[in-house]
Amino acid sequence: MTSQKSRGHRVVGIDLGTTYSAVAAYNAAECDAEILPDPTVDKGGAATPSVVWDRPGSPTVTVGAAAKSAIADDPGHILIEVKREMGAAVPAPGVGKAPEPVRISFRGRSRLPQEISALVLMKMKEIAEQNLGAPVHDAVITVPAYFTERQKKATEEAALLAGIYPRQLIPEPTAAAICYGFDRADAERHVYLVYDLGGGTFDVSIIVVEQESIEVLATAGNPRLGGGNFDDEITKWAFRELGEPVDADPGWAQRVKASAERAKWELAVYDESELVVPAREPGGPPRGLRLDRATFEGEIAGLLRESLSCVEDALTMAAARGVTRAELDAILLVGGSTRIPLVSRMLLDYFGRGAGFVRSDANPDTLVARGAAIVANRFAPSDGFDLLRRPDADQLNRERDDELEITYITEHTLGLGVQEGLVDPLIPRGDNIPRSAKNVYTNPEDATVVRCPIYQGESRYTYENELVGEVVLDDIEPRPRGYHEFEVTFTLDINGLLDVQVHHRQTGRDFRGTFEQSTGIGKVSRLAELRTELLALYAPDAGAPHPAGPVPGPLPGPLPGPLPGPLLDD
Repeated sequence: MTSQKSRGHRVVGIDLGTTYSAVAAYNAAECDAEILPDPTVDKGGAATPSVVWDRPGSPTVTVGAAAKSAIADDPGHILIEVKREMGAAVPAPGVGKAPEPVRISFRGRSRLPQEISALVLMKMKEIAEQNLGAPVHDAVITVPAYFTERQKKATEEAALLAGIYPRQLIPEPTAAAICYGFDRADAERHVYLVYDLGGGTFDVSIIVVEQESIEVLATAGNPRLGGGNFDDEITKWAFRELGEPVDADPGWAQRVKASAERAKWELAVYDESELVVPAREPGGPPRGLRLDRATFEGEIAGLLRESLSCVEDALTMAAARGVTRAELDAILLVGGSTRIPLVSRMLLDYFGRGAGFVRSDANPDTLVARGAAIVANRFAPSDGFDLLRRPDADQLNRERDDELEITYITEHTLGLGVQEGLVDPLIPRGDNIPRSAKNVYTNPEDATVVRCPIYQGESRYTYENELVGEVVLDDIEPRPRGYHEFEVTFTLDINGLLDVQVHHRQTGRDFRGTFEQSTGIGKVSRLAELRTELLALYAPDAGAPHPAGPVPGPLPGPLPGPLPGPLLDD
């Protein structure tokens, strides 16, 4: 615990990262957002590893620095990079079945990724309370700009499982731009391209900053591109040097990957690094491999070039809203992986601009959490936490000293699946949020049950988009095609979370509560059950030793498929 309590605001900002997470609080006395250090990290580090260790023989788990240190000795009981699986789904066996959520094998049972992420958020909550000397029940939590509605919903559920009210979810590049602009207090209008390359995700956003106004114009990204991929490339290189197949021993590969991460950071500063390859068998001698920066850059160059397609996508989207690439004032580098020198060189070459165009004059590891804390300062803290009650939207901090105005956009088109395998878009990508849209549809011939599947994506065809969920209209009186009229309303809130309501004009019936996501936990009662289980796992050791669980890995879990019935007519 820190020796002196911070005077920070008790609604904190949390950067829930793939490989590292951080928490910050706004300090009104200093008019600044400050990182709350993790006392378990060497020298009170700003970032906590997003790693969970299922300790053999222990009834509880370890989260953070100690868990990351255990990779070398116990890789089979370590969970890493869980954020990549948040809200993810896999195809279900059989035709017409709803996608099944990715599950993670943990302590002999399968859990949704948001349950594991909740343990990381519990650690962030603990760090905040240690630093602030008071209970923390609220947070603004950042998500990748290109997260889908399902991934955002999973993040919201992870926060609730951790005992945190997610007062707002904001895109990571937006949080970084908020912090960047706040630090400089520049009254002039600037157009920034925020290049956010973290441990497991990549986002690019184009943002206009003017005084205390921030407008998001465009977003794009890749949810599976980041520093962890670079570690994988180094690991593959090491196994080629050793003449061993990389998949021969997953536990050994995990230990080599941990060494690869250390080499990666050394190569961000030095021209050469020694990659220490631990012995395959316990007690054996390690082996050192010399890895120079040129070789490392050759291994990751292809991955970095993939990010440029996302950059171009965002530029095209911004141009449609009246801002061209020539108007960009600077590129802001965010995320620890942007410390790799090749990133700056690649961007300068791509844009053909001078060295000052790519800016890294702020700590890329702390910008996101601090930006979230600046937004969090607008909310008043809750007195306690109860899953059955949520803070009122008007529960604001009346003492805040800023009038920050932020305009967010939807990152993906949302539409309704209709006949002929088509999607009728209701809320297009790039629209400002919050946002509401509606349209009227009619019944197919003699239908008694009608499905309203909701899709997210940019294609006109259902099979090329992501199924978010569906509303089922039952007990419909069979009538000729076009007799019944259904008014469908999509409402997208400031967090990018979707609510769907269907109003049957003939009967006055409303269909709403049946809208559920296949990757979500759902009911409050189930959230409460899981929260009790996770609290017991996170608590200090007590009781008899717990048997070790199996090696973690993705595992699909059973979910019912869509209910039968035709789709609405467009």
